[in-house]
Amino acid sequence: MTAEQDSYLLPHGPDAPGRISGCCVGHRIEIDAPPELVWDFVADFEGWSVWNPLYVETSGHAEPGSQIRFAVKLDGMKPQKGSARIVTVRPNDLLEYALSSFGGLVKAFRFVEIEEVSPTRCAVSNGEIMGGALGALIARAMGRKVGKGLEGMNRALKREAEMKWSGQPSTPHAGG
Repeated sequence: MTAEQDSYLLPHGPDAPGRISGCCVGHRIEIDAPPELVWDFVADFEGWSVWNPLYVETSGHAEPGSQIRFAVKLDGMKPQKGSARIVTVRPNDLLEYALSSFGGLVKAFRFVEIEEVSPTRCAVSNGEIMGGALGALIARAMGRKVGKGLEGMNRALKREAEMKWSGQPSTPHAGG
């Protein structure tokens, strides 16, 4: 990976129990809002397309074993439709979902971790582990774009959560 791609590496992403091994890209951000308020945005798949520039279409529910459907818009590409299975839901703490394509040659494991910094502040790590037989190839080719997309999602989450916490009206992302 290049130095620019390294800026999106989350080296400990695959270390959590139940996660696939592979290259992990993502973004971490601190948000001036309580974890419970941030979780409300994270767990509401139906509302993601209103504020989330990465997931331009979403449907489903944050329930373990359930299926979510989405369209992801990476920089410079047309939206790509997909679906994933919800793996873990721990309110105010962790959402994980997994998908596989090309007969399992490409596997992706997505996670959003919320860590309480104080009762009114949290840190969010938003990542994707790219695994399977072609995971390293996909990570080299797409890692930077995926990392940039996750950063955009985190920045939009921060904006929306902080605006809601301060009592300001929401401002949906352009194109949503």
